[in-house]
Amino acid sequence: MMSSPKLLTTASPFVLAGLLFAAPAGAQTSDAGGDYPDEEIVVTAERPRGAVITDVPPVVELSEADIASYGASSVQDLLEALSSQTTSGRGRGSGRPVVLINGQRTSGFREIRDLPPEAIRTVQVFPEELALQYGYRPDQRVINFILKDNYTGVSVEGEYGMPTEGGQGKSELETNVTKIGKNSRVNINLEWQHNTAITESERGIIQTAAGDQVNLGDFRTLVAPSDNVELNSNYSRQFANGMSLSLNGGYVYDKSRGLQGLPNGTLQVAGDPLFRYFTEYGPLNRVQESNTAQAGLTLNGMLSEWQWSLTSDYTRAQVDTDTERSGDIGALQAAIDAGTVDPFAASFGSLLGAPGTDSARAVNQTFNNLATISGSLLNLPSGTVTTTVRAGYNREDLASRETRSGIVTTTDLGRDQLSTGINIDIPLADENIDVVEAIGKLSVNGNLGYAELSDFGGLVEFGFGLNWEPIDGLTFTASAIGEEAAPGITQLGNPVIITPDVTTFDFASGQSVLAAITTGGNPALLAEKRRDIKLAVNYRPEWLEGFSFLGEYFRNSSDNVASSFPLLTPEIEAAFPDRVTRDASGRLIAIDRRPVNYANVSSERIRYGIDFSKRFGEGRGDGPGRRDRGSQRPEDPAPAGEAQKSTNPDAAPSAPGENARPTGRRGGPGMGGRPSGGRWQVSAFHTIRLEDRVKIRDGVDELDLLNGSAIGSSGGSPRHEFEINGGWFNNGIGFRLDGKHQIGTRVDGGLTGSDLRFSDLTTLNLRLFVNLDDRGSLTETVPFLKGSRISLKVDNIFDDIQTVRDGGGLVPLSYQPGFLDPVGRYVEISFRKRF
Repeated sequence: MMSSPKLLTTASPFVLAGLLFAAPAGAQTSDAGGDYPDEEIVVTAERPRGAVITDVPPVVELSEADIASYGASSVQDLLEALSSQTTSGRGRGSGRPVVLINGQRTSGFREIRDLPPEAIRTVQVFPEELALQYGYRPDQRVINFILKDNYTGVSVEGEYGMPTEGGQGKSELETNVTKIGKNSRVNINLEWQHNTAITESERGIIQTAAGDQVNLGDFRTLVAPSDNVELNSNYSRQFANGMSLSLNGGYVYDKSRGLQGLPNGTLQVAGDPLFRYFTEYGPLNRVQESNTAQAGLTLNGMLSEWQWSLTSDYTRAQVDTDTERSGDIGALQAAIDAGTVDPFAASFGSLLGAPGTDSARAVNQTFNNLATISGSLLNLPSGTVTTTVRAGYNREDLASRETRSGIVTTTDLGRDQLSTGINIDIPLADENIDVVEAIGKLSVNGNLGYAELSDFGGLVEFGFGLNWEPIDGLTFTASAIGEEAAPGITQLGNPVIITPDVTTFDFASGQSVLAAITTGGNPALLAEKRRDIKLAVNYRPEWLEGFSFLGEYFRNSSDNVASSFPLLTPEIEAAFPDRVTRDASGRLIAIDRRPVNYANVSSERIRYGIDFSKRFGEGRGDGPGRRDRGSQRPEDPAPAGEAQKSTNPDAAPSAPGENARPTGRRGGPGMGGRPSGGRWQVSAFHTIRLEDRVKIRDGVDELDLLNGSAIGSSGGSPRHEFEINGGWFNNGIGFRLDGKHQIGTRVDGGLTGSDLRFSDLTTLNLRLFVNLDDRGSLTETVPFLKGSRISLKVDNIFDDIQTVRDGGGLVPLSYQPGFLDPVGRYVEISFRKRF
């Protein structure tokens, strides 16, 4: 996949934040040391510390003031707010972009996610073509975070939220310690979160007649109560020889306790079945506890003119699940047959067996290692050919043990993977000026990789692309990617877990029933083959600063796709009859939802939209709302190495890459300074699905997800989807809005007449925040509030929940709003303080 358009082709490749000195490096003087106020001062630009070594300019660049306008508490929050500008890919969903710190690779997102935004000087978003330079395929955008040379901060944040419908509370406490020196970095983050439950009765879920008799909704949770503790720590060191070392480690503990209803059984009374619930032992519980430990290492350095990197990452995740099931009713049935017990009695004492417990434990360990080296391969008249060579070794182990009805089953799977690959980028028209003037800039790229898996054999990946910029600001890209992918080891070997009494819609009868659902791994899954094509156009007019248009076309096709079991429509039941269990009367009683392979999945879609941002109300002094002196304005860049003139002989020098210190204001941009201007931003995108088809297997009709077929419980694929997000920030007050709208779909129930109609769905989320340092003398009156921010978040403002109706216009029990979205509108308030 090729790059998005260049932000400014007239600018030097090195016009990044902090590029130019905010003040002259020194003044010219006479031998006698006298001053010459009328003489021009000349400053030479240098590459800023942490900049990416590339001729590819960023498509988005944020200064400290821009970052502050998002009101984010961490890099993770910032990336979520930037998602419309950072996501890319091949039409297979929005993958996380490649993340760099000071222009260097990391061992994973953990290294950067918990850094406070105040520690970041500049954020640069690069087009997909830069991913080749770091050993990735050109289908991910690259984000480089340039950190401040000196920063020390301690922050504490508390959050509390709840749905407007009540029934649940979410509490969160987080503390962060960050210290960044010129050659080192330490970041430690500790987070605790507690969520209370939402039960079916709190959302008015309608029960069956048998459930009504025992108030079943009190004993079933829609959202299980949970506790989560997470620790993440990072250390980085830059050495005198240019090599750098980064270490990170983390631990995550999570525990949830769900209610699965009451013990139940079907009794035979005078030859007729009687289904009922039993209250003697209270609700059936499911307790899931997970412990995850992670560690990573990264080494970066230079070998002559080549940049090399070594990354290593280890993760151990253990998940324990205990699921209670109904006890034995054999003794009770015998007493009923003997006529000694009333089958409608409220209690049966010792005749009713106590609930049993099925347990499962899965331990998944991954050890990933990758080495890359990149640099200039040769120089052509058209420019420099660059390449990246990579080699890696990965090891994954999965050990599981499950005990069900006293029977113990164990699974032990392992996978070794050796991989190698090469990426290459060839300019065809760049430095050869005559050709560029005739056709514009043109380049091609390609990648080839091979992986040998111990359990699947050899897998090949390849890709090639083209990038053409006929005029400044207008870029066309085309790419094709093919690869073979093995199913994940957890898809193959996860322990089998049976969850009883799950409310399920049965298309065959048109009724909602309680069925036992089996989940786990499927060792019979096959390797997947993927073929993707992407065409894109990106336009950034020079005459309209801050505006960009993006249009993309995707075509994806995959064979042997490993996927979770689809929605049980008549088409799916005909294709997988062995996965469905019905009793003698035809009532659905169980579904095996372990993963399956689809013979083929194909899709085609178009996505287009705009992004527009502006600054306003800027004063002449530095401060939030305008770029620092260390970064040129996009409309007036200065090429690297070219002199930048200053007419102020008294200006104090700044170190290369350092931001100018704001004058006449306390602190710097963000929570600690008073902004002299504001910023607004808005983006809007429209997705049109042209095709979305699934072929389950040979001999079975193809599923058309746009015209009545479905593989998920939320219906078919919407033909149209709309996204909008934007924000406004000025004088410490800001807000952000993001919304999505999708049109309704339908699912055909075949000859049974049990069709379902899924309504349109619109969600709009709002976030308001106030940086108290920027609100006049408030912090002087209440010193405790210094360095504080208050935020209010409202998710799903309109409390819109999709409505599902059958052919008769009724809402099936399994599609009640409480099942589809038990939270609904959610309000949260947070307080963050920096020390």
